[in-house]
Amino acid sequence: MISLWLWALLALPLSYFLNNLWCLRRNILAAKATGLPYVVLPWSNLNFPWIVLRPMLQPYLDKLPIRDALWFKLLSVDWPWQQQYAVFQRLHADNFLYVSSSHNYFNTADAAVIDQITRRRHDFPKPTEVYGALEIYGQNVVSTEGNLWKHHRKTVSPPFNEKNNRMVWHESLRQAQSMVNGWMSDQPESSATIYRVADDCMKLSLHVISCAGFGVNLDWPAQGEEPMANGHASSSTEKEAKASEVNGDHTLSYVDALQSLLHNMLWIFIFPMSLMKWLPFSGIKRSYTSYIEWGKYLRELFDNKKDDIATGKAQEGMDLMGFLCKGAGMTSDPTEVDSEKSGTKPVLSDTEIMGNAFVFLLAGHETAANSIHFSCLFLAMHPPSQRRLQKSLDRIFASRPIAEWEYERDFNALFSTMAGAVLAEELRLIPPVPAIPKCVPRNASPQTLVIDNQKYTLPPATYINLVSLAAHRNPKTWPAGPPSDPENPVHPTSNTDNDLEEFKPERWLRESTQGSDSASVEKDMYTEDAPNTATGTSSSHALHRPPRGAYIPFSEGYRACLGRRFAQVEVLAALAVIFKDYSVELGVEKYASDEEVEQMGSEERRELHRKAARDVEESMKAKMGMLFTMQMRGTNVGVRVVRRGRERFADACQ
Repeated sequence: MISLWLWALLALPLSYFLNNLWCLRRNILAAKATGLPYVVLPWSNLNFPWIVLRPMLQPYLDKLPIRDALWFKLLSVDWPWQQQYAVFQRLHADNFLYVSSSHNYFNTADAAVIDQITRRRHDFPKPTEVYGALEIYGQNVVSTEGNLWKHHRKTVSPPFNEKNNRMVWHESLRQAQSMVNGWMSDQPESSATIYRVADDCMKLSLHVISCAGFGVNLDWPAQGEEPMANGHASSSTEKEAKASEVNGDHTLSYVDALQSLLHNMLWIFIFPMSLMKWLPFSGIKRSYTSYIEWGKYLRELFDNKKDDIATGKAQEGMDLMGFLCKGAGMTSDPTEVDSEKSGTKPVLSDTEIMGNAFVFLLAGHETAANSIHFSCLFLAMHPPSQRRLQKSLDRIFASRPIAEWEYERDFNALFSTMAGAVLAEELRLIPPVPAIPKCVPRNASPQTLVIDNQKYTLPPATYINLVSLAAHRNPKTWPAGPPSDPENPVHPTSNTDNDLEEFKPERWLRESTQGSDSASVEKDMYTEDAPNTATGTSSSHALHRPPRGAYIPFSEGYRACLGRRFAQVEVLAALAVIFKDYSVELGVEKYASDEEVEQMGSEERRELHRKAARDVEESMKAKMGMLFTMQMRGTNVGVRVVRRGRERFADACQ
């Protein structure tokens, strides 16, 4: 009897191994039939046990000869950031497959191929199964495809218009001023070293989307007050979500609930909610509590909006929740409600309203916050580009106070000149996501792509990665110069013979815009295949225009990001506030005290700044990761904010 049980136990792993071996052989034959280069992986880099065990095994694996093997590098789920364009260089190809027992993945950094895929949205849809984590409150415009997606988009796209962009502009100016005032509260001429810039940028962006999109007015602590972990909140719409206190049956504030949810999302990916409730681990308990608490706040926003609609109360601003409710057929006219529900037109369910509200709050603040944060770091690392930005801001705003900055007059002037170039370059180097997923569905026909004038066919059940990090660094489609420091390249193996790994916003400036700050006429380059042109373009037409498919920070075509212009307005407004009157410098306390820096000459300061900049580069390489968007995790870079004219490294870094 014991031997039978023993054989049964041995048979289970053996059958699992043999099944995986058979699946791997099948997928290798499918990859070979395409005629494309391919790399075989022993298992998928998305294999759950591997994702859990890899951080523990990595120190030991790095000592083995396999550490330099291409297949081993691709086993990291973060390979697009870690390798950037290097994998494609090693393969001497801009398109390749990697093969595992579970799936085949087609990876491309080829602008022409990306263009084909994004144009043919019916042939290459999103693999909706990979967006399950975004459906924790319900289906939404990001996680759906086909006719269901079209209905979601039709419902949620109207508020993304120029009228509401104006509100985003003014709210971003207000919030950025509060953030800078908090940094400078102790010393008006020069802040101490600040290590909370990333968190403050997240707070700023959360405040902007909460106010502009949902009518929740969140304020920073007044000068002289102790900073509160929750901030301050006030809103006639959001009656129970005051962030400075916990109200009603809540155990977390509005801001704390969302921030805790985002910080602990990994557990929600791993465990079902029914199990999380009973598990004794503190991290899982925090994740579950924040999920419940934020769900209550979403429900309250929803219920309050229904009350406003029923009473005919108007809402200023984007009113995203109002549009979502109208998408569910809600109106102040009872006859209109009845006719809507009795017809055949699909309406959003309550869970779909909650799902879309969550996605807008998530994507609406993380993407913009990251761009503000990384732009500040890059400009601190590159003082000459920072000086050029400030001169451009001086030409645009002259001596006008911030209260007189106007969206219609000033946004396009920013977008078309050095500020727009800074944002475009930041998004080139660190796009919101490292790769955009597409697929050839399992039940679809094989799909043909033209690559270098030859046709290649991808079979059904092929996953696709539009590797934005590599496409943005492809020297075949981007003009490149020599590296600034060939002996110390930014990346050890990617583009070591050119400057495409370096932050150089000047690469975006055309000769016609070098000294001009006039507003350019913005025309959506995707008018032909996008239903809403109010979302803008990924960069200004007055700047360098890369080939279509070469620059995809907000994706392209029909599935281009709805909130693209929202994010651009917010980021450029914040950068203008920060850099119009102030400079951002790297903290150098690791190497020298303030007194020692004051005694240094230009060459010593230049070397000191070079060391600090190299530290930031190393932190970015080692600590960048992705849950929803790309962020530095587990580290905080220290910077100083000083009034212009008080810089310590400006002259040393010319």
